[in-house]
Amino acid sequence: MNFFGLAAILSAIGMYGLARYVRHAKTTEAISSLNSLAGAAAEFYNASDATQPAGASPQDVHAMRHFPPSSRVAVPEDPLSVRGKRYQSNLADWSASPWRDLRFSIVQPQCFQYSFDAQGAGATAKATISAQGDLDGDGVRSTYSIMVEPDEGMTAHVGRSMVRQDPEE
Repeated sequence: MNFFGLAAILSAIGMYGLARYVRHAKTTEAISSLNSLAGAAAEFYNASDATQPAGASPQDVHAMRHFPPSSRVAVPEDPLSVRGKRYQSNLADWSASPWRDLRFSIVQPQCFQYSFDAQGAGATAKATISAQGDLDGDGVRSTYSIMVEPDEGMTAHVGRSMVRQDPEE
């Protein structure tokens, strides 16, 4: 009888550990995708001089640096698409701006909903990239976000830290 009691306790601990490991593995998707998007947004901003009018002074060109436009809808559009399950996106989901401009897409089923918000131009420009997902379907969403902003020299850099709210809810 003691053996069965001990086996039940060890099984419960093991199942909890396995569930936590699976949730943590899912968060890796959000972290790596946001880092990739943030790096691409910084590159886009730094290269946006090439889209400015010819003959403008370098100072004027830098003042017009910008990020791609904000996403009109998140991918997937409906947050319930990632509530306790994975969403299989298609190329059409990622064909609009800013995803096309950042050369970003996810081909495997995803656990998070992604959005991109860009504001301003030049020294006041900033971009925020977010991922939200309900990993276990309980209605509590995990949220990850990271910012990209220019420094005094008008070169965009990815924020030092990623904001995590209920990371493994």
